[in-house]
Amino acid sequence: MLNGVYQNAAAMTGLEAWNNSIAQNIAQSSTPGYKKAEISFDGVESGKIGVKGAFGDVLQRASIQTRGVSSVDFTSGNIKITNSEFDFALEGDGFFELRAPDGQLVYTRDGQFKLNDDGELVSKQGFHVMSDTRNIIQLVPDGGRLQSAKDGTLRQNGQKIAELSIRGISDPENLIRSHGGFVLGPNSNQITRHLEDPFIRHGALEQSNVSSTTEMINLINVSRSFQVNQKVIQEHDSVLEKAIRALGAS
Repeated sequence: MLNGVYQNAAAMTGLEAWNNSIAQNIAQSSTPGYKKAEISFDGVESGKIGVKGAFGDVLQRASIQTRGVSSVDFTSGNIKITNSEFDFALEGDGFFELRAPDGQLVYTRDGQFKLNDDGELVSKQGFHVMSDTRNIIQLVPDGGRLQSAKDGTLRQNGQKIAELSIRGISDPENLIRSHGGFVLGPNSNQITRHLEDPFIRHGALEQSNVSSTTEMINLINVSRSFQVNQKVIQEHDSVLEKAIRALGAS
């Protein structure tokens, strides 16, 4: 009896995690380069239960509960032309490399950059955009409009000032989402490499790969599933209450 309650409670916990992922996706659906949060479910053994067999023997069987497993969908989003001087969109593999104020390297597909007060190219969070040599990209004051080749080479008035650091990561699934993009996990032994032949669109942004319609449908499904599990727990509770009363009266 109680095992059934525990299983439904575990299912509700998984549905809550799914609901949080959906809420995050909807909130970030308009963020350039955002990658959709996903959650899958699998069964995990949570002890043994006794089941009486045909001949009166008690058989030990595994009790299975639901567990949610979070992941990120790294498929590319659509490209939107903005014609902005500091917008960049990556096509294919790779990530823009940023450096946070604490020195942490951050990887992102959001190429909506800007200039800070010192004339340095930074992300919207204020993280420095890295060059291929992992240096800060400094623009020339009054040096003309910034231009970019498809390989990330930046020029002003035809003069090269830097090349964007576009990093390839062998297994993006090991990246950890952080504010402003992704970071390598503390136990990760991955080595990022500068992509020699990236394809960058200047004056464009990669959109998020979230479908707001799909997420709203998932939100409805989660709500209905949560209600079903809640009703099942209530039924278990009602049956247990009747059993206690019957035993107490005997």
